[in-house]
Amino acid sequence: NALSQDQAGNAGTETPATTTSLPSPEQLEELVGRMALYPDDLIGIILPASTFPLQVVQAVRYLKLHDADPALPADDEWDDSIVALLNYPEVLQMMDTDLDWTWELGTAVLNQEAEVMNAIQRFRQRAFAAGNLVSDDKQIVSNEGGAIVIRSADPEVLYIPSYEPEEVIVYQSRPVYRYYPVA
Repeated sequence: NALSQDQAGNAGTETPATTTSLPSPEQLEELVGRMALYPDDLIGIILPASTFPLQVVQAVRYLKLHDADPALPADDEWDDSIVALLNYPEVLQMMDTDLDWTWELGTAVLNQEAEVMNAIQRFRQRAFAAGNLVSDDKQIVSNEGGAIVIRSADPEVLYIPSYEPEEVIVYQSRPVYRYYPVA
């Protein structure tokens, strides 16, 4: 009898903290929006790097120290994706400034990689349909088998776009898609 009372007393008492819910497709699309229009090569670095938020913080600190001492070596223990992002300080700074976002993205990459990739494609489709994602002298945008691919126009130079996710997915009468000033 005591066992049945205990079972009845615990029924339905699972707390939200013990329940892990994965982000919906809409939430994932919102999550990836700030970098979904980056070139594919850069997204291929950002996604795995987001799974190492502590190393992102360390890399940003390293870049500040590296400015004062260019001979300072990068940490041998860092993931290759973090080392690759050292070439894109704007991206590292964005990830460091909003560590909650970086953490959420990294968690989504680890738990829902295919869904994250689908969310990037949905966001790109919306920006393309709105007329805000086009080829220019810095990037080539193509539709390959239903997937929008973004490549650098010059294989030696990568330009990082700057945009507001909410603006780029709806038609705008003025340009809303720019690039950071340094390639």
